Amino acid sequence: HDFIIITAGRPQLDINSCRDFRTLIFCAACVQQFPRGSTNTAPSSAGSALQHVGCKTVIGSFSYVTRQLPFQIRNALGYDELPLRLYLWHFVKNSSRTERLSCAAALISLFICISLIIYFSVKTSKASSAGDKPPHEWNISRDMWLAQPYNHSNIAANFRPIMLVIIQHTVSAQCTVFSQCAAELRNIQSWYISSKDYDIPYNFVIGNDGRVYEGRGWNIEGAHTYKYNRCSLGIGFIGDYREEIPNHARVTPSQLNRTRMLLEEGVRFGYLRADFQVVGAKDLQHTASPGSNLYNAIKKWDNYDHQNRFANKNCEQIQEKYGNVEL
Repeated sequence: HDFIIITAGRPQLDINSCRDFRTLIFCAACVQQFPRGSTNTAPSSAGSALQHVGCKTVIGSFSYVTRQLPFQIRNALGYDELPLRLYLWHFVKNSSRTERLSCAAALISLFICISLIIYFSVKTSKASSAGDKPPHEWNISRDMWLAQPYNHSNIAANFRPIMLVIIQHTVSAQCTVFSQCAAELRNIQSWYISSKDYDIPYNFVIGNDGRVYEGRGWNIEGAHTYKYNRCSLGIGFIGDYREEIPNHARVTPSQLNRTRMLLEEGVRFGYLRADFQVVGAKDLQHTASPGSNLYNAIKKWDNYDHQNRFANKNCEQIQEKYGNVEL
């Protein structure tokens, strides 16, 4: 190839002849200044900017030359004025076969990576959507959330139908969709089985998704409230509803409505007395459960026990005093 080397040692140069050469190499440390419109000139101080060389398009080794030039020289050559497509064309044309193959391999690899990311994102999204589709609109059985089988004790016949419903909170992670809530129930159950050697303590659990999850179920003795388990129905709301702590759970209308639907079903099937009463765990024991946010909500229910008639009594005393009395 032919080269033009512009240096301080060559005072005169026909710049227009650069159109006939394939490669134009500049020594950025000793480039000459050519006034606009000139074809030859005397040398100037080393390192001065090249303002104009008469060649609007430089056909040369762009991959090498343009990286070596300061902004003023690139701008003078018209390099910054080249459209992107022309720049890419010159880049490809003047690069070696190895460089072109390397670029092609990199582009193919990038395309494959992006394609794989999109594919697995869509696949994961579909799988997640399928997993979040609940098997029932609001009432989820033990089999549906994949509970471990466990032996339970039935509530004695003399305490049935039940008159007392106790509301608590689980003080566990919140869940917003079916798959999360089902997983959280399995976590709660596993913890109680491994740590306490008994099943999930609540008869029913209310998820943050507004669904009712069967715990131990109807007419089964729970393990939620000491001294009251044999004669009550325990309902646990997933989350921590203490307003005094940051990021506390907030009870939703859906949760409250579904809880009332559950209780109405209990009355319809004969598991609950028609005049059953609802209390918070803190009404019977020294505890913060069910948390102030949830507690304030249940106190607005018509069947909330504002008289606190069940405190400081065991199941036998409750049955003896209120078993045959309308509440």
